[in-house]
Amino acid sequence: MFEFTQTRLRGANDVFKKGGHVTKTMRDQVFRMFYDNRRMIKEPNNNTDSDMSNKLFDSTPLHNNMECLHQRFLSRLPFSLPFHKNTSKTKSPKYKSFLDVAVRNFIKGYLSKQPCFGLKGDEFKSYKDLMKFIYGNVSAKDIKLTKQSISNLKHRKIIFRPVLKTKETMEFTKYLKDNIPYFKEELFLKIY
Repeated sequence: MFEFTQTRLRGANDVFKKGGHVTKTMRDQVFRMFYDNRRMIKEPNNNTDSDMSNKLFDSTPLHNNMECLHQRFLSRLPFSLPFHKNTSKTKSPKYKSFLDVAVRNFIKGYLSKQPCFGLKGDEFKSYKDLMKFIYGNVSAKDIKLTKQSISNLKHRKIIFRPVLKTKETMEFTKYLKDNIPYFKEELFLKIY
């Protein structure tokens, strides 16, 4: 759900019934932001602003229904867990914020067999050092991490969730780039 305040002019019917002038009126409006895959969102190529959380983009209709079915299938992937024979019940991951997703993707990328995002895999000696590094970022102090949760991320099948470009995730990415010069932020933010 996305809520914002919309400014409109008073309608002719309202002016006729109550009198007065044509003035601006404010109202809160709620939009559902679930993408139904009937239209393709066009991102501008010349956009220099990396924070796209408060932007509205143009869209174009899809070419046929097979393209729509394909897009619907892809849109469900981040929200559904694949079946694994060793799990008794399906659990959906509980992420509290987009920053939580970004932090956990960084940990998964660091701990994977082939380190991702340009990382070497030897930047931290222990889980404690990794947690200390992450908590060095001011905005990441509210994220709950334990040695056990990091170990769980290492031993599970690694599935990267999409990292959206919001203010918090961009600050965290800048923090990573400032402290690890060879960190490839374009690969980190490319996952969508």
